[in-house]
Amino acid sequence: MPRPARPLDAARSARLLDVASDAFAADGLEDASLNDILSRSGMGKGSFYHRFADKAALHDWVTRTLASEIAAELRVPDLSTLTAESFRPELSALLDRFERVAVARPQLMNLGRMFHNSADASADRAIAGVRSAVMTWIADALVAGRALGVIRSDLPADLLSAWTVSSLTTIDTWVLASEEEPAARAETATRAIDALWELLGA
Repeated sequence: MPRPARPLDAARSARLLDVASDAFAADGLEDASLNDILSRSGMGKGSFYHRFADKAALHDWVTRTLASEIAAELRVPDLSTLTAESFRPELSALLDRFERVAVARPQLMNLGRMFHNSADASADRAIAGVRSAVMTWIADALVAGRALGVIRSDLPADLLSAWTVSSLTTIDTWVLASEEEPAARAETATRAIDALWELLGA
């Protein structure tokens, strides 16, 4: 049975998180080199295997850590509390917070890169759980918006959801790869989101 990860001291944990998230964001779980991660983070193999069962367990730890920190920064709204008047402003504010996090804490954006390079992750991996949670929330948000009369209802719900996810994925992938200055990148992303809102609106 895989051994559970044991706590690391704060400094070593931060170093491992930085190095491992960079590696997984750049190369994915399968292609990232565990030896390189350990070398760059200054962690010996013995110490590593006392805390993690394998590279996949490290990937899970990185995923959960980054996801927890991002969730605290984003403050995702409760869909059940939204009204026709607050729906777009609240979700736009969520996207604005995401853009500010990308500028202020770029290391957290490694989770976005891991999200995109892990589409075929097995269901028991933490990143698969993150992907499922995000997809479900988007679908639920669209359902809530349709019920409030602010999201178009002339297309099948599954098509609208897939279309929205694809559009947001394209925007996010561009933001993560863009070499524009942060302010210009954020402005471009905002224009793209505004265009998506116009297409989704009732």
